[in-house]
Amino acid sequence: MTTAAHVPSDVETYLARVRAALSDVPAEERDDLLAEVEASLHETASETEGSVAAQLGPPEDFAAELLSAAGLHPSTEPPAAGLRETIERLAGSRQVTTSLRFLRELAPISWAVRGYVAVAALALAANASWSTSHGAVPRIGNAKLGAAAIFVAVAASIALGLWNRGVARTRLPLAVLNIVLLATLVPVAVHLSHRAQPEVATRVFIQTEPVPGLAYNGAPVDNIYPYSRDGRLLHDVLLYTAAGTPLNVGTTAYDPYRRILATKTGRLVYNAFPVRYYEPGTKMVLRPGAGPKVKVPHIATPPLPAPKPKR
Repeated sequence: MTTAAHVPSDVETYLARVRAALSDVPAEERDDLLAEVEASLHETASETEGSVAAQLGPPEDFAAELLSAAGLHPSTEPPAAGLRETIERLAGSRQVTTSLRFLRELAPISWAVRGYVAVAALALAANASWSTSHGAVPRIGNAKLGAAAIFVAVAASIALGLWNRGVARTRLPLAVLNIVLLATLVPVAVHLSHRAQPEVATRVFIQTEPVPGLAYNGAPVDNIYPYSRDGRLLHDVLLYTAAGTPLNVGTTAYDPYRRILATKTGRLVYNAFPVRYYEPGTKMVLRPGAGPKVKVPHIATPPLPAPKPKR
């Protein structure tokens, strides 16, 4: 280890004796222990008068305290100078004092957070709604009252912190309140993180390919069997849409066995049902009355008058 030129020489001697007392400790762990206290020993020796041994006790006892504090070797003899006193002397250094002063100046921020967390935790416990435009503000009747409650709670928390600063020791009820609010900080933070994510409306568009020809519920239909009200299977029934479009089936692929109606001019009619098929090599339908097994209901409604056929 290297030491600045202005550091008293007895610090070097003290550290050497501490290192010798830690000779049974592995080198890596010994270096870590000494690195933690060396800088503080240098500063203590440079800022105070007297030898280091007079302030911290014999090096052997100081080494035993370091081992006991690190949990490496429990001390069997009471140290000459207590570890607590040693830490207190080291904590009196300039860097530690500056850090504590900085944290003390930041205390009002924690007091303001404490006031907000108190209101937010009560709103979550009451299952209150939250402002849509200002997600961090709960609705206490409305968003304006919620913002007012936050303002009052933050002001009261800051005033309580200033009052507590003048007290020699933190009062027990205030300490319990701080612990309770610290526990509620987690659910409040989780709620605010979810509120911070913008809600994006998602629209789902389902695009399906159209089924060519005739379809029912998206499935292609290759035949239709029309029945009369008295249960008779009808033949050569022409089906059309409300717009007068023929409900054609199978107009794209040629089938030599399909019985297709034709007009006098030779135009083929593909919307005639049921579709029938010839026996191979003939022009004869073997079973013209064949159809699916259906149970035609008994119709009680009077029939409509038969319209005159159009020519």
